[in-house]
Amino acid sequence: MIFASYEFIFLFFPMVIITYFLLSNYNSIKLQHCFLVLASFVFYAWFNISYLWIILFSIFGNYFVSILMIKEGDIQRKFLFIIGILFNVILLGYFKYYDFFIENVNYLFKEDYLLKNLILPLGISFFTFQQISFLLSSYRGEEKVSNFIDYCLFVTFFPQLVAGPIVKYSEMIPQFQDPSRRYVNWDNLAKGLFIFVIGLFKKIVIADTLAVWANNGFDNMGEMGFFTTVATILTYTLQIYFDFSGYSDMAIGLAKMFNIDLPINFFSPYKSKSISDFWRRWHITLGKSLFEYIYKPLGGSRKGGAKTYRNLLLTFLVSGLWHGASWLFILWGLFHGLGLVVHRLWNKTGMVINQSISVLITFLFVSLTWVLFRAETVDNALRIYKSLITPSSLGLLEIGLLYYDGLMNLPTIFCTGIILFTLVILLIVVFKAPNTIEIAEKFNLNNQTVYLTAVLFFISVICLSRVSAFIYFNF
Repeated sequence: MIFASYEFIFLFFPMVIITYFLLSNYNSIKLQHCFLVLASFVFYAWFNISYLWIILFSIFGNYFVSILMIKEGDIQRKFLFIIGILFNVILLGYFKYYDFFIENVNYLFKEDYLLKNLILPLGISFFTFQQISFLLSSYRGEEKVSNFIDYCLFVTFFPQLVAGPIVKYSEMIPQFQDPSRRYVNWDNLAKGLFIFVIGLFKKIVIADTLAVWANNGFDNMGEMGFFTTVATILTYTLQIYFDFSGYSDMAIGLAKMFNIDLPINFFSPYKSKSISDFWRRWHITLGKSLFEYIYKPLGGSRKGGAKTYRNLLLTFLVSGLWHGASWLFILWGLFHGLGLVVHRLWNKTGMVINQSISVLITFLFVSLTWVLFRAETVDNALRIYKSLITPSSLGLLEIGLLYYDGLMNLPTIFCTGIILFTLVILLIVVFKAPNTIEIAEKFNLNNQTVYLTAVLFFISVICLSRVSAFIYFNF
């Protein structure tokens, strides 16, 4: 199930949250937790029941290892920890990377092994990464699982189940165990609904409109001039931000209505002054997890410059591979790793660039690397880069061709104006306007916020019929 759907907004969520708080009339908090776990399983298995067995298998395996680690000595705990990591890596590797591995074996060794064409279970990268981080924390003695229901709730809590934010056991379970959070909090309901509706609008109205233009551009790479190529790249750059940050807003808003605080996952990333700053603002929980569980174990920055640069490159190669089984994602991770290395080398020179220029350079770098994230093949990515360097034409008026969605047939020059106007407005928003978190911090329940929430919700619901899946569902 996806948040931006009629069945979620008008059926699933109202039934779940009403029942959840009705159950607070009973003395046992576990009853609420059991219900929320069952509801989360329904949410996860809505489109494909087979997903349910995969996540259950993952949960049982990790919980079993976690319980055994508590009872054993150091040597046995280390062995169990290794077993647990292998269990997760094999499970994720089979579903996400099996065909990628076989394709490369076939190519390199001229073999013809059959592909399985496995359907990627929703959110498997997220809930696997989350459980690996829990195993590591348990091995270090930082966290200890309390009971099976709480562990299930930690993994399956539906607002953050399929696309994050990535959370720690110690961040979530104490909140669920807090008796004061069992009951309806009308302030949290109002604020959570407000945040959810902003995220819904960002996804449905903005990101899904941009998706049509970006898809038209990337599907016709060989036929575009310079300005059309620039417009296509900018469109996808904005689409992925409004899509993923919109999802995170919805997740935070939904959790808030349950009196649960999820960590911030986006904080105006396109205002970043460097690539390092970008990764402190974009997919914040992933960046922190990569730093904690990949970069630091590799040695971090403790063993000199050369090894620090190596560790950065390896960390972001892992990040690229985590996002998808494709050489394009690996290249995307490599370029971001190189960007971080170059930034560190630049800092050593002591030279300072004007802040506005730094923001522009960072934005251009991130936008250009998003091409690797979106293109279907390496050849397609190279063609769009070629259209920037040696364009066949300027193609200013051709920008309007990106607009066509098969429903409306407007003059191309008019469509060009609409796209350029929209991109300018959205660029002003991402560079100058406060983000959702900053807006929510100043939230005050009054007539103005009620009207704003109602208008944004009404517009979003009108556009629900054209909704597409969230980009990060693919990862």
